[in-house]
Amino acid sequence: MTQARNRTIYLIKRAEMAVRAGLEAALRDLSVTPGQYTILSLLSARADQSSAGLARKAGVTPQSMSETVVQLERKGLISRAENPEHRRTLHITLTPEGSALLEACNSAVDGLEAELFAGLSDEQTGNLRAILQEITRKTDAR
Repeated sequence: MTQARNRTIYLIKRAEMAVRAGLEAALRDLSVTPGQYTILSLLSARADQSSAGLARKAGVTPQSMSETVVQLERKGLISRAENPEHRRTLHITLTPEGSALLEACNSAVDGLEAELFAGLSDEQTGNLRAILQEITRKTDAR
């Protein structure tokens, strides 16, 4: 019988916990939470997203996303504007301040990734990324 600590899903969870703790530490001096960093990153990849769409991509509830969006807007890191086609939907976009902060966050996260993956070759890191993307793709298709 496989013991829990040898299960792949257990190891993924442990890795997630290590990454989360590392992100919290790396972003602390920038006054950004991992959740806020995720939103800034998603908006950088594609502007003019809705809160509901961001919630789905980030894997959080719409209520939680709403709270995060309000915090980011108060900090001046994002802006919201009415969608002319659907007035009940607000499009969210990074501000120049949000983009600048995201660059600083990305530098901190680059350092974290270098630390976490220091023992892996470039090929191993690429393989890990491909495997995680495949798992994510399969779960997104559900």
